[in-house]
Amino acid sequence: MTKEELYDLKYTLSDFIYPRLKEFKDKVDSKSAPSVPDFSNVEHFSQKRSFAEKEKYWSEILGEMIIPFEYQVYPENFKHLELKDINEKVERGLKLFAEYFIKLWF
Repeated sequence: MTKEELYDLKYTLSDFIYPRLKEFKDKVDSKSAPSVPDFSNVEHFSQKRSFAEKEKYWSEILGEMIIPFEYQVYPENFKHLELKDINEKVERGLKLFAEYFIKLWF
């Protein structure tokens, strides 16, 4: 490991996580992912929700989780947003990443 990789670790980690999380979401979106969390802990989600509804919700969560890592890798993709909005999206995405980290498997 180089000194540069450790200097600002958020970039090193984002370079690794962003493309993999994006590919994971692509697999969910293309119905190639056999695992979708049950979301029993989500208030507005009843057990009566269909697998397709849970899959759609999972895709939305993954999309939000991708934002903080994409922002570090491609900040130019966010130049149309104000810093306050970016910070809110980054914070929400990181919270979701932490919350659902254990669910990132096939």
